[in-house]
Amino acid sequence: MDRWTLIKELRSPPIAFLLATVIAVMTYAMIPRKGNVALMLSITAFCIVLWISTPIKPAYTGLIGIGLIAVVFSTNRALIGFQKPATWLIGFGLLMGEATRRSGLANWAGTRITAHTTSESASGQTERTYLRLLVALSIGGHALAFLIPSSLVRVLIIAPILTEIGEIFDDREARVGLFLGPAFATFYGSSGVLTADLPNIMITGFGSSIANHHISWTEWLFHMYPLMGLTRVVVVCGVVYYLFRPDPTSNVDLPKLSQGDAASTERRMFVFLLLGSGIWATDFFHGFHPVVGAVTVVMLAFLPGIGVADFQRVGDTDFSILFFIGAVFAIGDGLAHTGFTDDAANYLLKLIPTDASLAIIFAVVFGITFLLTFLMEGLAVASVLTPILIPYAENAGLPLTPVLMSEALALSSYFFPYQSAVLVMILAEGTADTREVIRTTVACSIASILVLLPLQFAFFTLLY
Repeated sequence: MDRWTLIKELRSPPIAFLLATVIAVMTYAMIPRKGNVALMLSITAFCIVLWISTPIKPAYTGLIGIGLIAVVFSTNRALIGFQKPATWLIGFGLLMGEATRRSGLANWAGTRITAHTTSESASGQTERTYLRLLVALSIGGHALAFLIPSSLVRVLIIAPILTEIGEIFDDREARVGLFLGPAFATFYGSSGVLTADLPNIMITGFGSSIANHHISWTEWLFHMYPLMGLTRVVVVCGVVYYLFRPDPTSNVDLPKLSQGDAASTERRMFVFLLLGSGIWATDFFHGFHPVVGAVTVVMLAFLPGIGVADFQRVGDTDFSILFFIGAVFAIGDGLAHTGFTDDAANYLLKLIPTDASLAIIFAVVFGITFLLTFLMEGLAVASVLTPILIPYAENAGLPLTPVLMSEALALSSYFFPYQSAVLVMILAEGTADTREVIRTTVACSIASILVLLPLQFAFFTLLY
């Protein structure tokens, strides 16, 4: 039996569920009976095994997880994920994508981008056309990081456009690559810009409130952008091009590359998106959560008379992914409620060798944060670990700026979709399946950790 056949057997529902059950029971047996920690960890282990092996849809595993938490703990604890704004940001984001597609804006934008990126001979140059589009779209997706303060929101905006552009290729590999490349570029490159991702903002906010330690936008850009912004986007493009390339004999069906103006519905949808982007980009002034911008766009897009879509047809949108993200948040909250996350963070922080070189210390901080992301969604890790990490670093006399940045780096280096709401949203679009998303995520993270991370820590050491 070869490796792929064995993996396929392990992913079959009977074996995967048996394996998940065995690991859950072993987890419960090995954890000391301290309150409900063992029960929560066993449920976590059960869900993680199913999310990784994917014998069933991740959303259905989330539904099972929610049910287990409700039975073992309480319905309030099980449903707490649906009280999180990020959960509903994904829900409203699905509606934004649907409205963008129905309005024709995604098709129009795709046509315009294709017109400015390809030539008339593109239909006979499949690989070259694919590479040019991949690079151009990835740069465009990354550029949005300077305008919109959330990777999740940026993915919501560009996803329907990427899907539309991908349709010009009859090769599925090309369609997946053109979707994942720009989406991962705007996600992975966000660690280089302070306002580009919510964990960055949360971490620096804790630094300011707890230690009165302020990190400016330009200071973050100077420290992080050369390697973890621009260079990381180049790495993402290289990884995606290596993993997903069209067959040279496949066809490119270029649409009529009209330079005409957008139609009325397309212009209105564009204005709605601009309004939402304006709300997101000015959050430093009004303090609204990004979900407010998403709600505004959805209300206008489906408003009778001026909207671009019929609200009665939203049933066409697949909202099952909300069970996935709801379970992820419920598990994270449950682990925090039982005290496991505080105990784990304090235990792991004791492993930091404060007498070692700064590069080693930064690497250990990265590793601790990275380990916690396997149990909790990234924002939950930031909210739990940062308030403990800051006083620890201060007492040990460590430079706080690179320590906090090392934590932020780990919160943009994931392996599996359940670790980040952004990856959940990418998976929810349905263009790439779970295996393809995991393969790309693992490859991008490994490349970043092995190639870019040592250079980043060396740069920190030179500065401090």
